[in-house]
Amino acid sequence: MKYLKLISLIVPLLVSGLAQAQIGPDSSWGDIYQNRFYQPNMPVIPFHAKSSSGADSRLMMVNVNEVKFFAGADGKTHLYGGTTKVCRQYTVTGSLSDSDRRCLATETVELVRPADYTFEYCTFRTDGDCGRYAATQEQYPLMYSVPVYNRVSESDTFNSGAQPAFYKKVMLQECKDCQGLDHL
Repeated sequence: MKYLKLISLIVPLLVSGLAQAQIGPDSSWGDIYQNRFYQPNMPVIPFHAKSSSGADSRLMMVNVNEVKFFAGADGKTHLYGGTTKVCRQYTVTGSLSDSDRRCLATETVELVRPADYTFEYCTFRTDGDCGRYAATQEQYPLMYSVPVYNRVSESDTFNSGAQPAFYKKVMLQECKDCQGLDHL
């Protein structure tokens, strides 16, 4: 009876260890996100969503595994991050000091941006301010190596100085239906 009790305590630990061991670089993102002991450090790409009326704009951060790419009419690479809703028309109630904006109508906008961007940084500081800037032309890559961290127990934190459990590659997929969106 004593051994049966000991076995009943050890078996769940072995089973949970085997379940965790099944997660790896070949696992789907859904399996990784559903497992509470693994967490990817997924890079994001910023997209600017603006309503046609100019009433609303938002900065949307899209995970790279949800971004697609396409070649624009100009031959340059563009990125597609899906769609989002923005407010097309607001109403404002209340006083100037205590106003409340309420959205009356929304519209769905496509999240499209060029893959290249300019990165500006300070090269010389004077009196706490930047005295000289430099800029470089960069481009978002089409492939990423995403670190996936794990934890041993529920009370542990992810990425607490430990090495990633593994890396999973993300290759942006080509968007076949995106031609013509580069004008946005």
